Amino acid sequence: MVKTLGGKLAKALSVILAAALLAGCLAFAACTGSHPEIEMRITFNGEEYNLTYRLYRNYYRQTVDHYMELIEADFFDGTVISDYQTDRMIGGGYRYEGDGDELIALDYEGATTDAEGNVTLKNITVWEDAERTAPTNRLHGEIAGNGFSVEDGGLTNTFGALGTYTYVSSKAKDTFTYKYSGIDGYGESEYYKNSFTSLFYIYTSTSSASAGNYCVFGELADDASDEALEALMDAIDAYVEDKELDTFYETEEDVPLNDKYLDEGEYVDLNVPVAKIVIEEVRVTKY
Repeated sequence: MVKTLGGKLAKALSVILAAALLAGCLAFAACTGSHPEIEMRITFNGEEYNLTYRLYRNYYRQTVDHYMELIEADFFDGTVISDYQTDRMIGGGYRYEGDGDELIALDYEGATTDAEGNVTLKNITVWEDAERTAPTNRLHGEIAGNGFSVEDGGLTNTFGALGTYTYVSSKAKDTFTYKYSGIDGYGESEYYKNSFTSLFYIYTSTSSASAGNYCVFGELADDASDEALEALMDAIDAYVEDKELDTFYETEEDVPLNDKYLDEGEYVDLNVPVAKIVIEEVRVTKY
């Protein structure tokens, strides 16, 4: 009888411990595996496409932690692909107003600061000043252009690759302080190298290429995800053919860049898809 009660008690304690560990993982910072996974649910023309990504925290810790924080805050849910380029779809910065067709920039500043303007993100990698008294909600680019590299070369652009993106050009030369990835070392460099916020791209070309000034931090995790993205690209091609369109996008010129660290009058052209590609939900499935 004592043995039976002990077994039941041990089982109950194991259940409680498992629940506690799960709660810790949900707090995000408690669980930092090398390869977290996320699921991205995309809709287009009445169909749904599910992509599972394996993220490479072991290569790009600061980048993965930054985007994981935004995912945990449901920042990307209901956003759209706002820029459709020849080799990538760019999202993470806009949504449509209600059922309309007007692109509305996300309030990244409001989502990542409190009422007093203090940064609420935990993964701080960029400061306005050399003394690091003014943290920003920007991400330092773990990219070759910043002298960053990993021992075995890291990830490159392959079909479906998930990468960081910014529209800030090299003209933004104000100096910011940044943290070296993985160590307690700091440096200073121009703002455009420290200007990553929430934009990301999905690489759609079948030709592999270097990431250049962006960081590829995730790859499609399985064959089902690869097939889902292929199906989405086929559906886009079919839409263009059915509608007898010359291209799948219309260029929207002189879209203002909503960035408080840039001078007013900074603009970018967006190749806006003629039919909405909606990122309905992004969620963490493995920490």
